Amino acid sequence: MTNVLAHRGPDSYDYYTKHYIGLGHRRLSILDLSEAGKQPMHSEDGRYHIIFNGEIFNFQELRAELSHLGYHFRSHTDTEVLLKAYVQYGSAMLDKLNGMFAFAIWDSVEQELFLARDRVGVKPLYYAVYNDTLYFASEPKSLFRAGVPALLFEEGLNELLLFRYIAGENTTFKWVKRLLPGHCMTIRRGSLPNIRRWWNLAEKIQANRENLPRDPFAWFEETFYSSVAYRTISDVPVGIMLSGGLDSGSVAAGLHHNGQRNMAAFTVAFEDANYNEAPLARLVAQKFDLDFHSFALQGAALLDKLKEATWYHDEPLIHQNDAQMLALAQYAKPFVTVLLSGEGGDELMGGYVRYKALAHSHWATLLSPFLGMLKYVPTGKIVNRTEKLQRYLKDTRPKSLVLLNALDVYPTDLESYGVKIDLEQFTYRQSVLREATALYPHEPARQAMYLDLFTHMASILDRNDRMTMGASIECRVPFLDYRFLEMLPALPSNLLLKGKKGKYLLFDSVARQLPEEVRQFKKLGFSVPWQTYIAREPLFQQYLQRIRKGSTAAIFANLQYEKIYRQYQTGEPTARALMRQLLMVELWQEAYLSKFDKVMERAA
Repeated sequence: MTNVLAHRGPDSYDYYTKHYIGLGHRRLSILDLSEAGKQPMHSEDGRYHIIFNGEIFNFQELRAELSHLGYHFRSHTDTEVLLKAYVQYGSAMLDKLNGMFAFAIWDSVEQELFLARDRVGVKPLYYAVYNDTLYFASEPKSLFRAGVPALLFEEGLNELLLFRYIAGENTTFKWVKRLLPGHCMTIRRGSLPNIRRWWNLAEKIQANRENLPRDPFAWFEETFYSSVAYRTISDVPVGIMLSGGLDSGSVAAGLHHNGQRNMAAFTVAFEDANYNEAPLARLVAQKFDLDFHSFALQGAALLDKLKEATWYHDEPLIHQNDAQMLALAQYAKPFVTVLLSGEGGDELMGGYVRYKALAHSHWATLLSPFLGMLKYVPTGKIVNRTEKLQRYLKDTRPKSLVLLNALDVYPTDLESYGVKIDLEQFTYRQSVLREATALYPHEPARQAMYLDLFTHMASILDRNDRMTMGASIECRVPFLDYRFLEMLPALPSNLLLKGKKGKYLLFDSVARQLPEEVRQFKKLGFSVPWQTYIAREPLFQQYLQRIRKGSTAAIFANLQYEKIYRQYQTGEPTARALMRQLLMVELWQEAYLSKFDKVMERAA
């Protein structure tokens, strides 16, 4: 199981096995590079044993607290602090943690296993109960290596087709579950796992509405600089993934404010000027004294990297930019072992343009009949937002509009291609939406932002983790500090959604330091010029022909593939979005499922 995860921890490995418990760990050494940091780590009396993936950023404060209580430490790791915090406080220590984590602790006296995952799932934790045995790991492939069958979860395929991601506990695979973010699990021999929610964001929001900061802009800046500082604590080199956007640029500003100089910054360059953010990233790097690195990824190299990415991701690629993130992490690996990312800012602070349609949904619905006349007007933009908005508004029910806000292909589109979908079947998404509606009863844009934290952003964090750890790099996300997670959703909407771009709180605080070209730049979102590459690369065309003939029909049985292909050829936007999605599924089917047994044999 650990051999197949060697990319996540190439520096050392070890095991603890006794009777019917087995713990294995692959280490990516970041704090205390000595042998004292090896895992599994054991308490002095031999009672407790821990394996841990992630970082506890406030471990130094917790270490001081535990030292005052009489605890002694043999290492300088956050792992030892985490273990002793559990010994002292039990599961109540979770509330004390500022970090990203997935860990397991075995209590050999109580014969009890405790697993926990961080608040929004920056770090993964998968499990399976199969043949009266609990298996758990950081990636599904490790469970398959243990003998859990890699069978598709057929009931979730409609969700995969519509949302590109199966949210909640379920995954693409029948036997594989996620431990949900903000949840923990306890299990004893002979009993089923007991899972509970240890972090309830809705409750935190309600409490914080009575305790808002007097000066939100000052609070945000102070907390942001603190969050960035926490995430540069490391005994190995740290770098930053830099785009031309506000979020990563603000992280760069935070590094500069904290006195960081000459830190390596990495970006992907494209020859298509509409997608190339490298010139803006260079401006940010120059302003904040970063050591700038850029590289190109295109054509056949991009296709090869997509196939490689499917192995690390286990499930079909979701965002269609996994390949460039994997390539960036691999390019950065000779320079750094940790990368900072700007992810999370859009969901927390209203940065997606699509939230505007909900913030002004009444007017958008009234104008819907006129959008049909405008959708063929050339815009010069990467996405024709008028055409997309018209399709989006075909389902005018408020709840449906919130659920569908992050999509490019809608249920009405799929119905025209032979697949009818009932949104009520997506029970996890519906449950999160109920929480969101109770918190923001008359604010659909805020409902969508809350929903995205547990669905859309979960898929982004999966991508970030798999693609960076695939290159043996740890990705840290300053915007997802728990102080932001609990306070930003409690703030009034005018602090977040105000202005043309949204993210008003960021735009009028930390981001004031950014070059004006970056502040005014239209958001790309780490995009790839897919249409250009697909049109000119023969290999991509071969895959499209396979899809046309139904190569993914075993997964999506009722789709009218010939119709999709014909409309794709005419440039129909829905068909193009769906074809790109099917291309990712086809690549996953070829590079992961069909080669699975051979790769598993090599890992063994």
